[in-house]
Amino acid sequence: MNAYSALADYYEIFSDKDCDYESWSQYLYLLLRRHGCAKGADVACGTGKMTRLLAAKGFKVVGIDNSEEMLAQAMSAGRATYVRQDMTELLLPHKADFITCVNDGTNYLNAKKTEIFFKRVADNLRTGGVFVFDISTPYKFSNKIADNVFYIDNDDVTCLWCNRTEKDKVTMDLTFFVREGDLYRRSDERHVQYIHGVKDLSERLDKCGFDVLSVTDSYSDRPLKEDSLRATFAAVKR
Repeated sequence: MNAYSALADYYEIFSDKDCDYESWSQYLYLLLRRHGCAKGADVACGTGKMTRLLAAKGFKVVGIDNSEEMLAQAMSAGRATYVRQDMTELLLPHKADFITCVNDGTNYLNAKKTEIFFKRVADNLRTGGVFVFDISTPYKFSNKIADNVFYIDNDDVTCLWCNRTEKDKVTMDLTFFVREGDLYRRSDERHVQYIHGVKDLSERLDKCGFDVLSVTDSYSDRPLKEDSLRATFAAVKR
């Protein structure tokens, strides 16, 4: 099955353990307001949690994702507009003040496609517009994820998550057992995430017309450390 086909129903339950969307949205609010941003797009929005939080903070924002299942979850929650698009083919009807890509969206792109994505973001931003995204760091992949097995178990669903490292990428195989009465239905899906260095991404941003404002530790003002698990990039279009 495609990535997020089975995971969509449980994504917010599982991600809440590791992702502080409320805190992240406050970081984004302060940064975007500081740069006079009012309207934009939340790319790779998934179930739309950050899209809804940004809308609740007064921004005019559209959520964009390529997964039908994730967008179905997002639309069921309401309070925002959603569009299905591939992030490397991003096309907005008007120039945006800001574009965000929260929680590993960029890790799903290899080196060539990150550059294509950054170019599409630049083409859809006004001059002075803000681009904020994050990645799981090489440290996280090497020390937390690589070649490990994880599991999540509750009354309704069990998820087994097996990872395999291959040079610059990690293949993640997820198996779900979902309770249906007295039986469990099995679903399988595969995710592939790519490992990116901060220097490489900064150089690609510069090549695509961005000035990097900061690279910090997980949507905060804390400097990025060697053992940071998430790097947050903030850049402005020249």
